[in-house]
Amino acid sequence: MSTLVARGVTASYGGSPVLHGVDLTVGPGSKVGLVGPNGAGKTTLLRVLAGELPPDVGTIARTGTVGHLPQEPDRGPGETLLAYLGRRTGVTAADEALQATASALAGDHPGGDAAAATAYDDALQRWLGLGGGDLETRAEQACVDLGLGGELLHVETAGLSGGQLARASLAAVLLSRYDVLLLDEPTNDLDLDGLRRLEEFVSGLRGGLVVVSHDREFLARTITGVLELDPYNKKSREYAGGWDAYLAERELARRHAREEYDEFADRRGELQGRVQSTREMSVRGALRAKRRAPDGDKLGRSARIEGATSAAS
Repeated sequence: MSTLVARGVTASYGGSPVLHGVDLTVGPGSKVGLVGPNGAGKTTLLRVLAGELPPDVGTIARTGTVGHLPQEPDRGPGETLLAYLGRRTGVTAADEALQATASALAGDHPGGDAAAATAYDDALQRWLGLGGGDLETRAEQACVDLGLGGELLHVETAGLSGGQLARASLAAVLLSRYDVLLLDEPTNDLDLDGLRRLEEFVSGLRGGLVVVSHDREFLARTITGVLELDPYNKKSREYAGGWDAYLAERELARRHAREEYDEFADRRGELQGRVQSTREMSVRGALRAKRRAPDGDKLGRSARIEGATSAAS
């Protein structure tokens, strides 16, 4: 049962705090849409959840594999499409870890070492779980299905067009076998067929998903919950249910907030009126005390003036 749990996460970007005590739980089958205005910290939160950026405050608990596919598909120097897909799906890193543990196990003293054997087994299970055993075969089929052509697997990504790279980015998503998948604007630059394939993939996910997207129709058809980041009030709120349920609950919360504010504004206006009236009466009392006090009663005059002035304050 793979889960991703964030508690009280606070993080900064460029020296400025952008996340303020964020709580989030992503379990198997959870599909959470991450929403908020530009600059609310959506991409920063994905990086924190993936372990690419440490939180300033708070904790992240991960069970299983967590994969982050950033918004912009980066092109590594000299990197082929197959290598690109291996890196984006986590298979390349898992393979490197597997080779390292295998070397440690082979070089161990006679009789072996239980810790080295356990590390190798863990690395092997991770590599298999991420689909390392048949990645090239699946990648070739995915490229053919997306109109890229299997022959492009060994072409450097620097030689791909923008449209081809968009389809390569989609291929990386479709080939991913993470337990929890973090997607940043996966619908960008996709045609209708690409959107259909992405929606089918997301709908069939058995693991968890956190997705940032400005495509409200995509969210309405795929997500089961919403995490809203509010940078103005420095709060975050998790909503159960799909996109339509989120819109309805958000509108209800906003209506209650408006009613509470109107009540507050009325009460504040009433209190301000009382304060102003009391101040004016006290000032007038101080002026009367100055005019009416007998010349020989300096102490009484001073006391009355001081009392009226204090009341005005």
